[in-house]
Amino acid sequence: MNLEKLFWSRTKTDILKYLVFRRQWISVRAFETELTRSFPAIKKQIDQLDEAWVIRVVKDNNRRSIYMIDGIDEYIKNIFLYTLKFDISAYFESLSPDVDKYFLWKLFGNDFDMDLVIVHDAKAKSKIPEMKEQITLIFRKYLIEIVNVVFMSSDEFQKRNRLADKFVLALMTSAKPQPEVD
Repeated sequence: MNLEKLFWSRTKTDILKYLVFRRQWISVRAFETELTRSFPAIKKQIDQLDEAWVIRVVKDNNRRSIYMIDGIDEYIKNIFLYTLKFDISAYFESLSPDVDKYFLWKLFGNDFDMDLVIVHDAKAKSKIPEMKEQITLIFRKYLIEIVNVVFMSSDEFQKRNRLADKFVLALMTSAKPQPEVD
């Protein structure tokens, strides 16, 4: 999904990502620093989001704080999580023989300490550093800096499943793996 087309602007998309995944009650000048965009470009998008009743700008003395309207933030977060899942899925499809399955967790609303659990083919162990780098880049595209990822070989996953390992049992009972990668 192309979020820039949906929201009509890369700057607007980044503003919304920032408000959803980082923090709210931020000033326009702070956005300028954080997003490395010009003040007029950010101001224009802020004004449009304010007119659309997506955000509110609170004016205190000489400072303006921006926050999302209550209720709409969850809908926008779900749009971003949907596209993040799509991007992750597309990446793992490109690795189809190397990744058997993966589980999406904490960030995606499941009660577990990990954000992503990847079950990979044992032969793909040498590709793990590259996978880590690509996964980090995918999450950074959504302004998410810290991601908890677990890599586990298929053999280890099966062994731990047979031994009724607490971690694997939690995976098996609490979440559905994402569709097997073809």
